[in-house]
Formats: sequence, C-alpha cells, structure tokens
Amino acid sequence: MKSKQTDFFILISLLGLFFGVFVFSLHIKFILNPIEKEIEIPEIVVDIKEEERIKKERENDVVPLEKRIFDQMSVQERVGQLFMFGIEGNDVLHPENKRFLEEVKPGAILLFSKNISSKDQLESLTNQISGTNGQIPPFIAVDQEGGVVSRIRWDRVHTEPQESIGNNQQAYEIAKSRGELLRELGVNMNLAPVVEYIQNRKSFIYNRTYRGVLEEVVQKSIFTISGYKNALVMPVIKHYPGHGDSSPDPHLVLPNVNISTEEWDRYIEPFSKIVGQIDIDAVMVGHILFSNIDSNPATLSSEIITKRLLEDQGYEGLVISDDMEMMALKDIGSKEEIAQKALQAGNDILIYSKYGEHQKGSQRSIYNHILEKVRNGEMDIDNKVLKILRMKIKYGILEERAIEN
Repeated sequence: MKSKQTDFFILISLLGLFFGVFVFSLHIKFILNPIEKEIEIPEIVVDIKEEERIKKERENDVVPLEKRIFDQMSVQERVGQLFMFGIEGNDVLHPENKRFLEEVKPGAILLFSKNISSKDQLESLTNQISGTNGQIPPFIAVDQEGGVVSRIRWDRVHTEPQESIGNNQQAYEIAKSRGELLRELGVNMNLAPVVEYIQNRKSFIYNRTYRGVLEEVVQKSIFTISGYKNALVMPVIKHYPGHGDSSPDPHLVLPNVNISTEEWDRYIEPFSKIVGQIDIDAVMVGHILFSNIDSNPATLSSEIITKRLLEDQGYEGLVISDDMEMMALKDIGSKEEIAQKALQAGNDILIYSKYGEHQKGSQRSIYNHILEKVRNGEMDIDNKVLKILRMKIKYGILEERAIEN
C-alpha cells in the first residue's frame, strides 16, 4: 500500500513539473513576446499608379511612353541602359569618370562606402551623377541591407540588420523609413532585401538574412518590399536562385549547389512564393552553379533565367546580375564574352563595380563589345531597354519631358 502511495506521489509531482514547464513556456512566448495582430500587406501606390498609366494609354490608343522615349534614343544610349557601373568620386565625380559617364550614359550607377561620407555630400554627388544624363537619369543604387552590408552608417534606420527584424510591421516600417531617407539623398534603388532561406549559422550569408521558418522569411520579405516601393525606391530581391546553407562566398570562388531537378521547386520556394504574392520589379541573380541543372552559373544560364524564372514563374520584372567582377566568374572566359552570354541568358542589367586605376578600361571595353554586337545585328536588346525605361517611369525617375518636343 505504501508503494502505491509513493508511486502516486511521484506521478503527481511529475505532472506538476510538466505543467510548470508548460506554463513557463507560455509566459516566455506570450508575455515576453506577445502575439502581434497580423497585418495586411499595405496598399502599394506605385503599382496602382503604374496600372492606371498603362490602362489610360491603352484606352486612348497612345503609344506607351517608354516606347516613345526608346524611339528617340541612339543605339549607344540604348546599350548604356544595360549596365550598372561603379564610380570614382566622393565630394565630386572624378573628372575622367564624369566624362566617361557623359559619353556612355549607363542606365545605373552603384555607390559604395568610398563614395559616401555625409548626407550633404551624398546628395551633392547623386545630383552630379544624374546630371551626366539629364534626359534619361540613371538608377542610383546602393547595397543597404542593414547590418554588415550598410554603405550608409549614420543612423539606426539605415543599419538595422535583417536578422533583428522580428515581425512584418517592423519590416515594413524600417524599409519605408529607410527608403524615404534614401530617396531624399538621391538614391532610387536598393539592392535589398536578401530573401534567401538560410538556416546554417556557418553560412557566409547567414547574418544577412531574416530569421524564422520559411513562411516568416517570405512574409518579412514581402513587407520589406512593400515599404521600399511606397517610398519610391526600387527594391531588388536577391540572390536568385539562392546560395544554400553550405555554399561558399562567390566573391572568392564559384559555389556549386548539388541539388537535383526534382529538388528545384522546393529549393527556390522563397523566391517563387514572393513572386506569387507581390509585384516584384527587380531580381538579382547570383553567381551560383547548379551542376545538375546546367553547366553554366546561374548568371550565364538561359535555362535558369529565361526558362525557369521568366517563363515557368511568369516573372516580368528586371533581371540584374550580381557583380560580374567577382572571383566566381574568373577563368570562365573573357569579360566581354561573359557579358554577352549573361545578357543573352536573360539578364537586363549587368553590374561592373570597379572603376579604378587598374580596372577603368573594363567598363568601356565591355560596353564597346556589346555596342558592336547590337550594331551588327547579333544581339537584340530592345525588350530589355523598354523594360528598364518602363521601370524608370514607374518610379518617377523618367518623365514625359524626356521626349523632345
């Protein structure tokens, strides 16, 4: 009898212990981290206005604005739109670099920390950059992910890392505030957010990503995108199709992700879910090899870009390469050949970040090579340029006054 009482007492004690642990876990989850009311994706004004513009042009049987601007551009100006170039300059553009921009008229400029020192300086520099092509101003872009990848570092709004964003409301508010500040400074494109789903803490990109299960990462991404768009700054989600938990840094070497064709749909879910839920205007493609899918890195693969992204997913926004001067593409071919292959694979804009004493010839050489191919009828870039112009109109960078009277 005494043994039964002892067993009963032990059972009650264990139940009490389990109940205590359960109550404590609820305290942690709901008291210290209370459930937040789920919010809806905010109305995205830039998308609504663009739909209205297109509808109005169709109803009035008007040639689309981007086509009217395109028809007045020289072939040199059209080719220039395909490139995002890094520059030399801080307080002022380097004189030689300024002349190059005025001649080539690239469609986009990428700024790094070396180009940024203060609010007044940055605003002055972006005005100078825009002035190098008054009729068709460039996208002026930065990598402002927050955290370790922050070109602007003078306040918390600019440097809040993705990993610390706890919910959708916070994701939207940070992106909108950051976007408004960027726009005031003359920056109209942010190469962010990173929407890859990375769980390996040892991954080179882990501390640049959102935390949570896949759906949480997707939703934080969507709300971040909404915030930037409502600040009239074009977000660029990256790096399609995704680096994976164990791939090395493409700045140093070409990653190889060893997934099968059957695993592909699951692997790209962060991107496919986002593209399926919100209007995405720009995707950056990473230098990543999927050797079971194609023998070319993603940035040079028509199978991955044209077929799987554009055709299979119905994606209609811009396709932007990661920096084409990373070590991942070393020894694949000449810079000129690689540029041509990347554009033919489906990229719309190629990034060449280096304009310095030893690299400045590369930008001109690559531009001249593509220009020659277009002039000879070996490359058709019309749809790429029209898409770029359409996005510049959408974000208020390019207006009807660009058309000569």
